Amino acid sequence: MISRYLFLLVAVMATSSDPGSSGTDAPMNGLLILKDGELSEQPRALNGYWEFYPNELIGSAEMNSKPSKSFIEVPFWWTEEEGKPNIQFATYRLKVIHSKTKTSSLAITMPDVYCAYDLWVNGHKLGYNGIVGKTKDDSKPQWKPETYIFTAEPDSLEIILHVSNFYHHRTGIHDPILLGQADQLVQHKNRIETTNLFLLLGLGILAIIAFTLYLRSKNIALILYVLLCLSWMLRSAFSNHYQIVQWFPDINWYFSARTEYISIYLTTLFGSLLVGSLFPRDVNNVFRLFFIITCGCFTLFTLFATPLIFTTYVQLYLGLSTILLLSILVIIIKAYTESREGAGFIMISALMGVSIFGYVILSYEGIFKLNEIVFNIGFLIQFVITLIAVIRRIHKMKTTEDYDMMTFDQATRKR
Repeated sequence: MISRYLFLLVAVMATSSDPGSSGTDAPMNGLLILKDGELSEQPRALNGYWEFYPNELIGSAEMNSKPSKSFIEVPFWWTEEEGKPNIQFATYRLKVIHSKTKTSSLAITMPDVYCAYDLWVNGHKLGYNGIVGKTKDDSKPQWKPETYIFTAEPDSLEIILHVSNFYHHRTGIHDPILLGQADQLVQHKNRIETTNLFLLLGLGILAIIAFTLYLRSKNIALILYVLLCLSWMLRSAFSNHYQIVQWFPDINWYFSARTEYISIYLTTLFGSLLVGSLFPRDVNNVFRLFFIITCGCFTLFTLFATPLIFTTYVQLYLGLSTILLLSILVIIIKAYTESREGAGFIMISALMGVSIFGYVILSYEGIFKLNEIVFNIGFLIQFVITLIAVIRRIHKMKTTEDYDMMTFDQATRKR
């Protein structure tokens, strides 16, 4: 069983790259020269150095008249320089030289950008997210990854991005921009949305199964599992591909951003409480109370603070979550080494869960590019394994260690 888990872990990491190739020749000084037929093979990630004009929203003619140019790596944050004003809006430009492709239909896949953009290709406005402005009052944030189709020019492209951000502590472009044949990028988007729907439906079914079992056993662990499923459904709908925004483009950005962050807190909370309910003798009450209070405080802070403020402190919670994940792992491994009934299967589930959730944290930090298809499938498998592990643990406790489990009624009476 452990060897199977390790194989799965390696497979997840091995396939955690974006479908777009970075290519051997990255854009330099705002220019990318593609090899003959390169776009026919696979989409290309436009990672490299783009022209960059901080605190300016300008067009091609104005950029051409500039006596000098500055450049910035994409994807990357905006970097502030001492003695200069903070960057709150900017213009990017990349010129692409390409050979004729088999099809004239190309596409650009834009990730969610902090926090609004206008996309121009060869002088035509191809797409946008939110409203780009030079002031907060003139701008509007939106996170909606999108794929835009256009007709390719014979041999060159000029890609211009206007970006503004007055709402989030992070800045710039976090994920790669993809250029490729329209059918390839559209199919990739459709696969992501299909796996998103599959994950949401799967989590809903698992939650219903767990709640049905709870009605029979009245075991609090099953309720915590249901809450864990529901919180991850929120996380799946309100992050990464932002499926909820795909369905409802006009959804309030403040509501969406707050839900995304609160879902992180609730997931770690219900996950830790679930482990605590399965191994109550191994979880220190002070430790448990600390994370309940911490999650509550971060949730209230996110509800009432502005996004510019509460997004600044998510790093602190991610650090605490890392400690929590490692603590959960230690608790389960300890139970396994003591030959506790049902602990072996739970250890496999926990190892997989900690690994995938750690992968999410690292991708947020920019260490990995999150592959959403692998992410969705991996988490659905993880939740199926977790439900089986919880059921097995409950069954073992009923037959061998009744004192080690607690039903919902017992927990209520203890209070």
